[in-house]
Amino acid sequence: MMRNLANSAFAAGSMVLSAFPALAQTAPPDPLRTYIPTTISPEAAAVYKAYRAFILAPRPVPASNADLEEMQRKAEERAIPASDALVSKLGATVAQRSIGGVTVYEVRPKGWRDDGTLILDVHGGGFVTGSARSSTGGMARLAADTGKRVIGIEYSVAPKGNWQIVTDQVVAVYKGVLGEGVRAGNIGMSGGSAGGTIVAASVLKLRDQGLPLPAALMLLSPMSDLTEGGDTRRTLADADPVLHPAQVRPGLDAYAAPVDQRNPYVSPVYGDFSKGYPPVLIQGGTKEWLLSDWVRLHRAIRAAGGTSDLELYEGMPHGFPAVMSESPEGKQALAEQHAFWKRHLSGAKRSR
Repeated sequence: MMRNLANSAFAAGSMVLSAFPALAQTAPPDPLRTYIPTTISPEAAAVYKAYRAFILAPRPVPASNADLEEMQRKAEERAIPASDALVSKLGATVAQRSIGGVTVYEVRPKGWRDDGTLILDVHGGGFVTGSARSSTGGMARLAADTGKRVIGIEYSVAPKGNWQIVTDQVVAVYKGVLGEGVRAGNIGMSGGSAGGTIVAASVLKLRDQGLPLPAALMLLSPMSDLTEGGDTRRTLADADPVLHPAQVRPGLDAYAAPVDQRNPYVSPVYGDFSKGYPPVLIQGGTKEWLLSDWVRLHRAIRAAGGTSDLELYEGMPHGFPAVMSESPEGKQALAEQHAFWKRHLSGAKRSR
């Protein structure tokens, strides 16, 4: 909600309360981010209810690099055990190795057979948290669903890394995979949240360096603009139960200084897609304050003659395909992803 409207509403509400003292004793309504739409499945609504305490928990805003690094440490402590458990449950194999001088984690599904294709995955985490190591569970799920090996890139999260370093690392891994004999047309790339941003931007960079384009990109709730641009950055800022603008902003500025945030390798929505770009699938939910980011990116790609599918899900929060994977909405999103990869990343023999 726009600030002026909010101030006007507050002033009007104060006048009503002063006129009716009994109303002043009524408990204030829950924040908008706790609202559970009546138009979603019972299963999805149950997930919202289960996460109510998390949604209402205080979200301290990091004030220093030390705070950002502490966020990363705590996030890893929480994520790694759950990730390892999922890898074990799915029977996937995980190997740490180096490609192009960058550490990666290669995940192969149970019973994997090499058809020459693979998916490069870039993890999310607001540019300051997460890791390929703690994302192996999600990669194992992707590998199991597609039957393909998935390689997660261990990029340098901010503040130790920044947009120049990170996009160079992604490009280096891509070059390294090509050097191993995988055709560009047999490579897919995926990323969620910040990972989607990094994938979209890195592909612009590798294209501008004259490298052949990957077959397709799957972007889950990507931030296409690190500036404050976009209608829903205001209108849905208080609706998103997961992302809070004030908490996210320090990480964005650590990843890219404000003066750099319109660079296409930072904010891909400002890129020139007329020079060529792979087919894209963008997924997200209508409670996400990043909705305008996807609409703008989708329209930019389409306007340049590219192929982009924008799939929006009613009442879903940030990262819903993973958080609500057992709900009808989550299952539909995963089926959509599977169909996308089947359409754009069919098996082929390995060749240079």
